[in-house]
Amino acid sequence: MEDLRRRYGDRVEFLGIYVREAHPTDGWREPGNDRVGISIPQPKFMEERVNVAQKCCARLEINMPLLVDAMDDRVGHLYSGMPDRLYVIDREGRVAYKGGRGPFGFKSREMEQSLVMLLLDEASKTREPSRRAALPTSAEAWAMLPKAAAGGGQPLPTWARVLAPSRPHTAVALFSLDYLHRERSPLEPRLRGMIRWTAADANHCQYSQAYALADLRRVRVAEADIRALLGGDESTFSAKERAVLAFARKLTVNADAVTDDEVVQLIKQYGEKQVVAVVLLLAYANFQDRLILALDLPLEATGPLPPLELRFTTNASIRLPQRPPFPNRDAAPAAAERVADPEWAKVNFEQLQKALEGQRARKSRISLPDWEQMKKNLPREYQARDKPAISWSLVCISYQPELTAAWFNAMGAFGAESRQDRVLEESLFWVITRAINCFY
Repeated sequence: MEDLRRRYGDRVEFLGIYVREAHPTDGWREPGNDRVGISIPQPKFMEERVNVAQKCCARLEINMPLLVDAMDDRVGHLYSGMPDRLYVIDREGRVAYKGGRGPFGFKSREMEQSLVMLLLDEASKTREPSRRAALPTSAEAWAMLPKAAAGGGQPLPTWARVLAPSRPHTAVALFSLDYLHRERSPLEPRLRGMIRWTAADANHCQYSQAYALADLRRVRVAEADIRALLGGDESTFSAKERAVLAFARKLTVNADAVTDDEVVQLIKQYGEKQVVAVVLLLAYANFQDRLILALDLPLEATGPLPPLELRFTTNASIRLPQRPPFPNRDAAPAAAERVADPEWAKVNFEQLQKALEGQRARKSRISLPDWEQMKKNLPREYQARDKPAISWSLVCISYQPELTAAWFNAMGAFGAESRQDRVLEESLFWVITRAINCFY
């Protein structure tokens, strides 16, 4: 229970209620209690019951609030709580989950499943729009986007609605990328749904968790498997699935700790093309989760929405809002403020260059393709290109050209529409790559 409290304690209030003793020394005495030194007569007064509850808290190291039932056992009788029982009560005071009688009916993972579904259901209800960004309606957003050649007028996800006013072409490119990952990924539907949910769970992004679960149910994944995923019980999953889900969580929360051996084992199980697809899915998942979390985007009232297969008029002209001018860099700079950073200051330029040389000398975890051989099997737009100078571009284009092209289109549209100050852009890039210890 403490593990559940750590995971959901910021959204759920956990309470324990001490009721009358199930196995007192003067009643239904349990020999097993005697063997471990638990010898408690049935309390006859409230002070005695409180004293026993305090000893219980101390001995079992219970950190959640523990209330004490009255001597008439009103709570124990109303909730049929003898000897123990798990309940989930929703915000309106209704019973959302009632477990079986303990000890055999005491199933914390079953309760967690109900708790997660209740939280997701609450998130799906209409709530106040994000206070961090303007959120037009779907109809308003469609009016800001290029003209749709197919699929126009449908309800739009909130991430697309928030982008439409200032980044309409970026939103259009992301529609394609999102559809590919949800509907046409080279990963089989069950696996990609579980990977997507794992990343969203690690990022505490309820919006993306809801979408991943909807996608899993859309392809008819068994409810027992979904409950196991939600409860963290992966014992029924295959060894291959367990390995890739562990990789997904680690790459999301602690990417620089992924080991060579972990990637080698994944490649043995899935092959290089599939592993690249997994990494590209996780890159998109984390990108989308950060957009949703940073802007506090709510789940649509009718969401989760199905994958949207849309086509737009090419070369559509959109009037973008006026960008504020960049600061005058020719003006005399203000006095620089020195930021103390002992951890980074201890690495001088020569040491940094030496570390970069060591990184250049590393052997890649994945085979660097022979471009001339690979491009023969690539889409036509790649066949006339020269070999990509950047290693990750070479790997992604060679192994997963369709996913890579969609990602490049989205980033290209964003760059063209944003027209960001280069100094700011590179500074942000530096902060991000430093934070995850990736100095590539």
